[in-house]
Amino acid sequence: MAITFEKGALRRRIAAALFGGIVLGLGAANAAGEDAKSEKDKARDAIWAKEQSIYKGRAKGGLQFYLDNAAEEYVGWPPTVSKPLALSALRQSSASMAGQNQEQLTMNFMDFTLHGDTGIIYYMNHRTVKPDGTQVDEKWETIHVWVREGDDWKIVGAMARIEPKRGG
Repeated sequence: MAITFEKGALRRRIAAALFGGIVLGLGAANAAGEDAKSEKDKARDAIWAKEQSIYKGRAKGGLQFYLDNAAEEYVGWPPTVSKPLALSALRQSSASMAGQNQEQLTMNFMDFTLHGDTGIIYYMNHRTVKPDGTQVDEKWETIHVWVREGDDWKIVGAMARIEPKRGG
């Protein structure tokens, strides 16, 4: 029994099969990319929410949320000190903030990257009122390194710098 096709039909069927395979392959690749993107987006959103809660806590006169979300191995380098400080120094700073609840600032998300169980977030702060009520115009750039511990994220490293003057 012979199978016959009208002229060009075989080419059209082969082309359709190839096109279908390409579309299917691209769809699978896109779905895999979406899964990875979803994981990154979930991590970014969770960490950004924690970052905002840190500063809400500061505005209420404390660093407790920061302390509760810091890994025991935490090391941070604020822009006002000459070297990085351990978690014990952050605990001491928290005690000195008691009652200083007038801080006002805005946060601007800049970027985020995720590698395995490590998330790194970049953002800028613009503070107009210090915790003691002093009016200021301060801008600083912050990077925080977060690690996943189970289902939660803990901050393990921090660095901030006063926004440098940049050439135009």
